Amino acid sequence: MFALACMASLALSGCEQQAGTGHGDAQAQAQAQAQAGYATGKVVDTQGRPIAGAKILLDNSVFYNSYIHGSTGEDGTYRIKAQPGAWMAQASFKKNYNGQTYNLELHPDKSDSFDDEGAVRNFTWKLEGRTPLNEYGYYGGLIQLDTDLGFHEDLEKIELTLTPIGPLIDGSQGKILHLRLEDHYWKQAGLIEDVPIGRYKVTAVLKNDEGSRALRIQDRDTRGDFQPGLQLDFKPESGTRTRNSAAIILGY
Repeated sequence: MFALACMASLALSGCEQQAGTGHGDAQAQAQAQAQAGYATGKVVDTQGRPIAGAKILLDNSVFYNSYIHGSTGEDGTYRIKAQPGAWMAQASFKKNYNGQTYNLELHPDKSDSFDDEGAVRNFTWKLEGRTPLNEYGYYGGLIQLDTDLGFHEDLEKIELTLTPIGPLIDGSQGKILHLRLEDHYWKQAGLIEDVPIGRYKVTAVLKNDEGSRALRIQDRDTRGDFQPGLQLDFKPESGTRTRNSAAIILGY
């Protein structure tokens, strides 16, 4: 009866499945193994610890807006009854950090589709790196960069420094990032991509034939004063933001 009801409602809203309820490492490992007719797996954080309450989404790759929903148990495992069709597994979870709530996409160990025979799909939280199914997608945050009116310096002569203030979103200690245009993070003039989400102090220096000159920075969202050192916080993805992002303006 459940299978018939689930198939009948796929095109509308999908079917909800129960979270994994394993008890102990042995059961967690067993549930992470392939089980005929089920999508199973485990979700862990950047340190390999289980993530409870992560949202699992089986997305039908043939029929639009057809999903099956589930979530992970306390041991980070899930078990969802697979239905006829072609399905791709996705996972995400919510994380509170510095008074804000972020919805974070998780990285799959396999990104190919599967059918009602089931499959194992494990997920890991990554602070940075490209997503497997979207060449423009990544797990870190976005910093949008503009320049003030009357500022005409070559961006290739500017160095930004991001110094972590406290731990990153996963609790780990971040590293100081020195950014120049066309490097790993700053590939396009106005976009600094895939920065590990955290709270940073950002400074900027203009380096040209005349020497080095400290620049001032403004938060584009709050439009506060230009400062020699600005506290940068990523704003969570929302209806008006397509990514977890921040925005700054450079000036003299």
